[in-house]
Amino acid sequence: MPHRLTSHFELPADKNADFTIDPKDKQYGKQYANLYWLRLVVLRKRVEERARKRWSNLPGSSAPPKLVKRMLDVENGKLCYILGTVYMDMPLKPNVLEDLAREHYIAAPPPRRKFCSQNDEVMLEDESGRVRLVGKGIADAAGTFVTGTIMAALGAETPSGDFEVLEFCFAGLPPQADVKPVSSAQANGKGKEEDGEWVALLSGLEMGSGNAEQEARCMMLAEWLSGEVGGDEDREEAIKVSRVILAGNSLAQPDFTVSEEDKKPKRYGYDSSLYSAKPTTSLDAFLAELLPSIPIDLMPGENDPTAPTMPQQPLHPAMLPSADGFEGYEGRTNPWWCEVGGTSFLGTSGQPLDDIFKYLESEDRIGMAERTLEWSHISPTCPDTLWCYPFSDRDPFILPLTPHVYFIGNQPSFSTRVVTGDDGQTCRIVLLPKFSEKGEVVLVNTKSLEVRVQSFEL
Repeated sequence: MPHRLTSHFELPADKNADFTIDPKDKQYGKQYANLYWLRLVVLRKRVEERARKRWSNLPGSSAPPKLVKRMLDVENGKLCYILGTVYMDMPLKPNVLEDLAREHYIAAPPPRRKFCSQNDEVMLEDESGRVRLVGKGIADAAGTFVTGTIMAALGAETPSGDFEVLEFCFAGLPPQADVKPVSSAQANGKGKEEDGEWVALLSGLEMGSGNAEQEARCMMLAEWLSGEVGGDEDREEAIKVSRVILAGNSLAQPDFTVSEEDKKPKRYGYDSSLYSAKPTTSLDAFLAELLPSIPIDLMPGENDPTAPTMPQQPLHPAMLPSADGFEGYEGRTNPWWCEVGGTSFLGTSGQPLDDIFKYLESEDRIGMAERTLEWSHISPTCPDTLWCYPFSDRDPFILPLTPHVYFIGNQPSFSTRVVTGDDGQTCRIVLLPKFSEKGEVVLVNTKSLEVRVQSFEL
């Protein structure tokens, strides 16, 4: 059997350092005002530069509109543009103050699939104040705006004090580093040019669920990646995969069905009605089977046993003792940056996109993922409706660069799109389905950004 292609892997320490929280410095008593202020300060320059280019030569205008730096200084009826943080006033959005004011004996309503309604209002705010955005420009783009994005709006103040918007713009895609394909001479010590590496992306393994079909799919996946099933063509395809990235929800929610034996009081050992080791032992065995032949990066997800606040920190290595003993295994943060074969990858386990989905009327998740690139921010709803750590020195979710591959895990179905920026940036967006439901693995080529889907069905 031919040897597997060696993965040429690099970890951009400067980008991932923003997602790493030092346990010694964890302080949850801080306010979130600093996070919003930092976001506005960093993205203000990008948005202002793009707005200036876009509106410098407006048809029918003798002079270009000017930026009013403080919203409270806007003059009534005078064409200008303002810049600030979008805030969506949504009556259906969860409100913690209302929850506290509610009588204790009244149960909270079930979580809503969507927060948006006909009564939503779009606000723009900066350090000086907040103004309501109205007009055709806002009405035509209904269902576009999300709390926490930084935006410029062109228009004029109305007699009622609102701001009538003609056009608006966001930061756009940030700059992008060139793809630097690695030759096989660098990667494997051979003298011919390589066609790029294939990276396997999957999410939602949900190991240890007890579902026979799901366990069979995982067994087929392990055998395929190891080159133990199929013909010569299948084995040739499998060995081209140089790395596996698991994008969250790798552990199933345990089934706490209590048997008559379990109901008896126990003096020693753990109580199986309160704890089940099956998910972690199943995942550990699965990883240990694959790691001798292929490196694996494990990102946490919404249902995995780590803090739910974004950015999520890696799973504790004590949970996966067998896998942790292999050099090719690494626990990663969520979100996470890496470079494989000279191509940059940025991925999340899906929580930011799932939260953005609740703000917008559309069902187009791939379009929402594209908008996060347009906003230069992958999780703008942190901390409004998505939990995150109260950073006071940085906003780690701001995009410093445009990745070549942007993957999002635990989505209802597979989808992909290539996005091109104003300056020629190219990004391949990939939505990863839950493997436990769809049985699909997405393969991405680091040189061509080609995408293939490998399905495992019974």
